[in-house]
Amino acid sequence: MEGIRAELVVEDPKQCDVAAASRECGPVASVSRSGVPDGEGRVHDEFTVRDGKRPDSLGDATAIFSDDRRTIYRLARTPGRGCVCECIEREGCTVRDVQAADGTLFVTVLARDLDGIRAIVSALRETHDGVQVGKLVRAAPENDAGPLWVTDPDELTARQREVLRTAYERGYFEYPRRASAEEIADTLGIATPTFTEHLAAAQRKLLAECLETDGERRTSPRKKPDGD
Repeated sequence: MEGIRAELVVEDPKQCDVAAASRECGPVASVSRSGVPDGEGRVHDEFTVRDGKRPDSLGDATAIFSDDRRTIYRLARTPGRGCVCECIEREGCTVRDVQAADGTLFVTVLARDLDGIRAIVSALRETHDGVQVGKLVRAAPENDAGPLWVTDPDELTARQREVLRTAYERGYFEYPRRASAEEIADTLGIATPTFTEHLAAAQRKLLAECLETDGERRTSPRKKPDGD
C-alpha cells in the first residue's frame, strides 16, 4: 500500500499558542493535544522545551514538569478557533507531529494520496499566510526498495534550483531553521522579497507537478527521512 507523507511549514500561524511560545523560549517539540474539553469547555495542549529559556510560564502556558534536560508546559485554550491543527483535522487527517521555532510551525501529516495533501494545503491557505510544503514523500510500493520523491526538479528554472538548493543546504527547511530568509538572500546576493518570490515559485511548480495524475509522473529514489 502506498501513501503520502507531507511536512508542512506555516509561518506566523494564527491562533497558535505553541508557535507564539517558540518566539520567546526557542524550539518547541513533542506537542500533545487533548481532544475532549474540560468542564469549562477548554482543551489542553502540552509541549516540550529543551533548549533556550525555560521560565515558569510562557504566555498562557505554565510549566508542569522540569528537569535538567527539558521543561514541559501545559496551556488551556478554547477549541474551534481555526488553528493549523484543527484545519488539518477538518480534512479527515490526523496531525502526526508538531514542532515550532521562531514563530514558525512545522507539521507532519499522512494521507492516502496526493488529493488528500492538496485538500489540506488548500484549506490552510484559505486562512493562513506563509504555508509551504517543506517535504513531500511517497511510500514505495511493496515491490520497490524505498520511499520515492513525487516531485521532478527538472520543472524548475536554473535560478529557482539555485535558490531551492541554497535554502536546503543552509538549513532553511530544517527544524529549527539554521538560516533565515534574510541570511540566505544575502548569500545569494538578492533582496529578501526576491528570495521568497523565487522560493514560492519553485515550491508552487513542484507541488503542481506532484499533484498531476500519478500514472503520468516520473519518480526517482530518495533516502528515507530520519525519524524524530
